[in-house]
Amino acid sequence: MRFESVTAHAFGPFRNETLTLAPGMNIVHGANESGKSSWHAALQTALCGVKRPKGAQTRQMREFEQRRRPWRGTGEWDVGTVITLADDRRIELRQDLAAKSGSARDADIATRDYSTEIDAGGMPDGSRWLGLDRVSFLNTACVRQAEMLAVREGAADLQSVLQKAADKADMDNTAGEALQLLAEFRRLQIGSTAAPTKPLRRARAAVSAAKDQLDRAHADFADHLGKQRDVQRLEDAVAERQRQTRAVQALRADEAASRAGQRLQRVRELNRSIGDGPPIVVDDAALADQVAAAVAAWRNAPNPAQPIGETCAELTRQRAGLADEKARIEGANPRWRPAIGSLLAGLGLLAAAAWCFAAQLPVAYVIGASAAGLGAVWWAIATGRRKAKQARKQQLDELAQAILGMEEKIARRGEAESAFGAAMARREDAGQELNSATAAAGLPRSVPDEQVAALGDWQTTRRQRLARTAEQTQQWGELQGLLAGLSRVDIEREAVAKREEADILLAECDQAQLRAAQAHVHDLAALQDAEQEARKRLDNARGALDQFAKDMASVADAEDDFHAAKRQSEQLETLDRTLATTAEFLEHAQERVHRDMARVLRSTLQEWLPGTTAGRYKECRVDPQTLAVEVRDAQGDWRDADLLSHGTTEQIYLLLRLALCRHLVAEGESCPLILDDPVNACDVGRRQSILETLLAISASAQVIVFTHDDDVLDWGRRRLLGDRNKVIELTNPDASKPPPEQPDTRLADRFTMGAAAEAAEANRLAQEDPCV
Repeated sequence: MRFESVTAHAFGPFRNETLTLAPGMNIVHGANESGKSSWHAALQTALCGVKRPKGAQTRQMREFEQRRRPWRGTGEWDVGTVITLADDRRIELRQDLAAKSGSARDADIATRDYSTEIDAGGMPDGSRWLGLDRVSFLNTACVRQAEMLAVREGAADLQSVLQKAADKADMDNTAGEALQLLAEFRRLQIGSTAAPTKPLRRARAAVSAAKDQLDRAHADFADHLGKQRDVQRLEDAVAERQRQTRAVQALRADEAASRAGQRLQRVRELNRSIGDGPPIVVDDAALADQVAAAVAAWRNAPNPAQPIGETCAELTRQRAGLADEKARIEGANPRWRPAIGSLLAGLGLLAAAAWCFAAQLPVAYVIGASAAGLGAVWWAIATGRRKAKQARKQQLDELAQAILGMEEKIARRGEAESAFGAAMARREDAGQELNSATAAAGLPRSVPDEQVAALGDWQTTRRQRLARTAEQTQQWGELQGLLAGLSRVDIEREAVAKREEADILLAECDQAQLRAAQAHVHDLAALQDAEQEARKRLDNARGALDQFAKDMASVADAEDDFHAAKRQSEQLETLDRTLATTAEFLEHAQERVHRDMARVLRSTLQEWLPGTTAGRYKECRVDPQTLAVEVRDAQGDWRDADLLSHGTTEQIYLLLRLALCRHLVAEGESCPLILDDPVNACDVGRRQSILETLLAISASAQVIVFTHDDDVLDWGRRRLLGDRNKVIELTNPDASKPPPEQPDTRLADRFTMGAAAEAAEANRLAQEDPCV
């Protein structure tokens, strides 16, 4: 089998993109985010499909769907591939992952459909043409990034395929399957002594039961006589219980007849009191509520007195006058006059200064007298203005206080007038309600107090009427309860019938029985239960006696059954020993199968191991059950491959995968290898060795290597020549520029020149540290 192409119709970052592959070795190179992992997943998914979940999705299924669903668009999720089989059939596989369905059709003959040939739970699984299934294919041929060692995790799933590959004579019946069938047959047809439902345990139990039956046969006759005596004793007890029950039933029937007579007497009294019909009930509850509400509203309504004094409007006008006066004073200039004494003194000093000037006195006298005179005049003017302002301020403060007091009076008067108005409105509303209630009750309208008195009388009359109606209703209910749906004639007939029945029962019992039954008159149910229990014991005893008589077996018959059960048990034990011996032989055969498979895998690994590990390890051995690998170093010591360096361990398990792919596929087919960065952890020397090994393998099986390593890309450009091999360079799905057409040969030169030096350094480190 080989892939011709894979098409991501709608898968991950791709939509309607195709990757065309060569039949030999393919290097698919790309940087991070170029879609390598998506193409890797698309290849394996297009071939094998996915498992349809039977219940809730597993964590792995959810992660696959989150990573691989189309990044753009909704609904469609589709991937396909074209493969070529060893018989030259070209098959187009199409996997509709959204609908969990698919198809497998011949790429050359449109009408040829192979879907049923490889159906696996509703989706085609192309790995079945290889003799594998999707689980074993993913565990061997399909290596995801950083999962080289995961082949160990799938060892259990590969066991059936491994055994069939080792036993080429019969591909469908392995030693393991035979052992499983024998174990299942032994479990179902024989079982162990600890399994109570299996034949062996039942056979041994039958032997023990037959022996017990033989022992019981000797004692059956004596037990039969004892059971007859027990039946007679129980018959006497039942007869006594019957007599006690009849006496109590007679007393209770007499009490029931008396109660029926009293019931009939009470029915007659009620009929005389209320007649044959129910009382008439007048539904005036709403009117009663209206009357009660109207009376209560009038009684609770206030009767306020008219407020006295100035009204709110008058006080408002007075306040407006005060406000106008205040505004007038604030708008007018204050009148003032200077202080007369200071003014005269200033003028006198000014006159003295003039005299001094005229008398030609010293200038100091003139200046001093002038300054003193001017100061006195200024003081007189300032004092007059200050006193005028103080008088004006005092007048404004008095007016403000008067306005504030007037506002308080207005507020108090307004509250009083509002309260009076509200009270009067309530009283008027109460009067209207009173008038409405009086009219509804059909009473004449008058003054409110008379209306209240009339409505009170109406309420009293109504209460008396309701009391009479309630009493009659109670009597009517009592009558209906006594009648219980019957007529008075029926009640009379029932009373007569119960009396006749009681008289008959009393006549069947003597006085002694009736006196004894007085103490148990209320225990009839217990007596009936006791009688029933006695009858049940008697019936059981009779049935047991009859059954015992039927089941009594002779000693000869019991001995025959015992010997037959013993023979059956011995036959099953002989068969069990035979099956155990057969299973032992098959286990040895299975061990030989494992040894054969181990030799096959070891020979293939040893073919590639020395070159891949730079000669560090040349021998190996494989456990086919766990796929654990051990290698022998140069000193002859065996080492667990899991304990070597991470890179060496990955290389060894990569070779194990290649060996499994070579030997597990169906005869005549070749299994393609899909590898994601298989040499990522290798040094330069081992990397080149592994690539050369893969190139050699590609001569017989298609190899597809996904990598981001530029050295691997350069190796591919140098080594993968011709139409059988191919180097594919990926770009970012969102990139706008194509990759460069001409490769950079400098990396290839560095790869070639450095391979030998790096291999020598690896050998030196391996000699110093065995775990390298």
